[in-house]
Amino acid sequence: MTEPTQEQVEHLTTAFERFTRRFKVAEAAAAAENALNALDAQTLVFICDNAGCGAADVARYLDVAPTTMSSATDRLVRKGLIERRRPEENRRTVALTATAKGVEVVGDQKAGYRNACIAMLRALNASEQQELIRLTEKIADTNVE
Repeated sequence: MTEPTQEQVEHLTTAFERFTRRFKVAEAAAAAENALNALDAQTLVFICDNAGCGAADVARYLDVAPTTMSSATDRLVRKGLIERRRPEENRRTVALTATAKGVEVVGDQKAGYRNACIAMLRALNASEQQELIRLTEKIADTNVE
């Protein structure tokens, strides 16, 4: 691997800030209607995609403290976006599931992401589109620590 220059780092930082702003705007638009902060929105997406998960599962995935996750799930329950249930097979655990309203909110949020991706891909020709997807997947799969 080649070590990046300071100039490359600066250019990428600026480009990435502009790039991610599109997603933040899309997420904020979907979340604003339901008054969700970023943590709550990401918590809802995880629960929607992993029905029956526990708060500890979400906390590990989002890399937040269990007490932080407890507050987030409390807010989402109050808004009617998720439900807590005790599974019959293990009454000591609590399973989290998105409500119909929660599923709808996540659908709106993902539609916002898709629209942002469409706008970005339209700025590129076909080979550039494939290259952007390939490079984005490569970066996403890289362990950055």
